[in-house]
Formats: sequence, C-alpha cells, structure tokens
Amino acid sequence: MKHSRLFILSIVVLVILSSVTVTLAQDKVNLVLWHAWQDAEGDALLAMIDAFQTANPDITVEQVYNNSGTIQDSFIAAAGAGEGPDMVIWANDKTGPWAKAGLLLDLTMYIDEDLKAQVSDAGWGTYTFEDSIWGVPESASTLAFFYNKSLVPDAPETWADVLSISEELAVDGFTGLAWQNCSLFHSAGFLYSFGGALMDADGNAAFPPDSEGRTAMEEYLGLHKMMYDLGQDPASGVVIDCSSPVPGFQTGEVAMVYDGLWNLATFEGDLGEDLGVALMPKLDNGNVPALFAQTKGFFVNANVAEDQAKIDAIMEWAKFITGPDGQQIAVEKAGHLPVNPSVELDNPHLQTFAEQFALGTPFPNRQELDAFWGPMGDAIIAVGSGGETPAEAAANAYDLIQASIDEMHAQ
Repeated sequence: MKHSRLFILSIVVLVILSSVTVTLAQDKVNLVLWHAWQDAEGDALLAMIDAFQTANPDITVEQVYNNSGTIQDSFIAAAGAGEGPDMVIWANDKTGPWAKAGLLLDLTMYIDEDLKAQVSDAGWGTYTFEDSIWGVPESASTLAFFYNKSLVPDAPETWADVLSISEELAVDGFTGLAWQNCSLFHSAGFLYSFGGALMDADGNAAFPPDSEGRTAMEEYLGLHKMMYDLGQDPASGVVIDCSSPVPGFQTGEVAMVYDGLWNLATFEGDLGEDLGVALMPKLDNGNVPALFAQTKGFFVNANVAEDQAKIDAIMEWAKFITGPDGQQIAVEKAGHLPVNPSVELDNPHLQTFAEQFALGTPFPNRQELDAFWGPMGDAIIAVGSGGETPAEAAANAYDLIQASIDEMHAQ
C-alpha cells in the first residue's frame, strides 16, 4: 500500500509539473517582425527590441530584415497566403490598399486610452482608414519653415511678413523666398488651411462644382498664381525653385524656404548657427498651413486575428515603442522625430518639426491619391505659365481626377 501511495503521489506530481511546464510554454510569445531598416535605423530597432524584451521577458521579438525594394511584394504575397510575419514596418501610405486587400488586422478595438494618448492625433490619423486604425506610428516626418538668421533675424509670423521681408531683401540684392511652386506635395497644406481637402470619406475628389471645397481649391490655386506672378518680378524678392533642397538657401543667397525634415541635417551643416527653423507662417485667415504629416510604423498581419496572446503581446510592443523609453531610443540612435508629443528633444529644430507635425494634415493613405498627382501638378503650372484662371484650372483638374477615381471604384 505504501508503495502504491508513493506511486500515485509521483504520478500526481508529474502531472502538476507537466501542467506548469505547458502553462509556462504557453505564456511565452514570439513575434516575428519584418523590416527594411539598415545602419542607424537598424541599430535603433535592435536597441528597442532589447529594451522591450528586458521589460517583457515573456515576449520575444524576432526581427527579420527584408530589402526595401522587395518587402512590400513579399508581405502582400505572404499575408495573402495566410502566412508571413506577425508585424511589418512600413510607411503609412499603404494603409488603405493593404486594409482593403484584407492583409491587415483592424487595431481599433485593441488600442486602449493609455496607448491612444501616447501618439498625437496627426500620428494616428496617418494610419486611419475608413474610421478604423490599421497601424501604429513610430516616427514622424513633415515640412517646416527654414530661414537664415543672418538675413532674417526673427522668424516671420505671417505669410504677409514673408513677402514684405522678401521685398526688403531684394533691395540689397538677396532673394527673400524660394517658393516650391511645382508640386502638390509641398503645398497641399495650404489647401487644407483654406478649408479644403483632396478627398472626401469615400475617396472622391472633394472639390466638385459649386461647393465649399471648390472655393477652397480656387483659393489654393490663386495662391499659386500670386506666387508665380511674384516670381516674375525681381523687386518682389521671390523666386520659383522646384529644388529640394534649394541650392541658393544652402549658399546663403536665399533667405527663406520651407522644406522637409529630410533636409534638416543638410541645412544644419550648411548654415550652422545661422539656421532658423519655425512653424509655417500664418495665412491671412490666421491658420498655420497644415503641411502633410507622414509616419513610419508597423502594421499587424490579419492572420494573427485568432491568436489573442499574440495580439496582447503586440499591444505591449505598441505601448513601448510609442512610449517615452522607446521613442527616446529612436531619437538618439536613428534621429527619428517622435510621434509622442511628451518626448522632449534636445535639438530645438527637431522640436519645431514635432510641433509642426502635430498641426499637420495626415498624408492620405488611400489608393485614390494616385489620381491627383498629375492633374494637380498640371493645374499648378496652368495658373502660372499657362495663364489659366484658378477657376478654369480647378474645373479641369476635378474632371480628370474624378474620372480616374470613378474608374478605380468601378473595378
């Protein structure tokens, strides 16, 4: 009997130990993350993963590098076949196409208030499509106003100030403002600050005839016409220059430009302490031009929808990379612009970009955006050298854009 009891007790202990072992194994979660980050960005990602795993020992993030030229096609093929990584890092512009293709997990119901509060509204907006959030932003990018302090000691507060300063500088042989009058990308923020938009909630062109959107579009194209006309008058101190970066600003011949974060390091190297960075000067209506706000971040594969343990782990990862510790690593190691407004930056220029980003317009992440680039670029030229009125150019652009969108929607 004694041996029988000992045998039974041993069996019970083994069952308990086996149960504990299985439970512990089940509590461990491995997340596979695809990315195309190299050099400083790659180092930053490794540092973020290391810090995250230290704080969350039951979660492993397995990073897998994919070439930037092939990662999109690889993810589409793998996720479409029910395979692929749990997460993939990419820019926000693929949100709409990938969500419509059923490749992404809708994260809206999993993002709690604490996580939501860690990212600016502009940041979440970049990954929002049809009222759902499909990705988590990690870093931001936008445009802001640059000026040469040796020529313009104080940042102009209004667009009228910019034009007035430009006239004064022209008297001394300098160019006041180089206006990138050549693309929708650089100037779309003016349209939004006039009360307009490119697309409505259904992806249609948002400036049909006899609408407030059309009025705003005509005002936007009217601004382009005014700037083009100023560019033809040497006394205005304004030139039209489609370069990015503008060479004259780098050499000190041009006093003011507005351009992207991607040129900040170049300008800092060229101008040193003479470089000033400011929010975009206000328009006559008091609005700061809401320039495009772009982000990089991560999407979640739709194939994890039935794995709650992975979803919970992914949300912990999301809270870390958008939180102060994760964001600080990205700032220090990769020079990323944080999406978390509470993160303090030592570089005042980066701080200004962060403030401008928070005021920005989320870069459209719908496929319909492709219909705008050509016709809007043509409209900008048409009101300048083409001699069309803003009303004529807006009407022509709308017809071409909406026709293209109608074809997309019919497919």
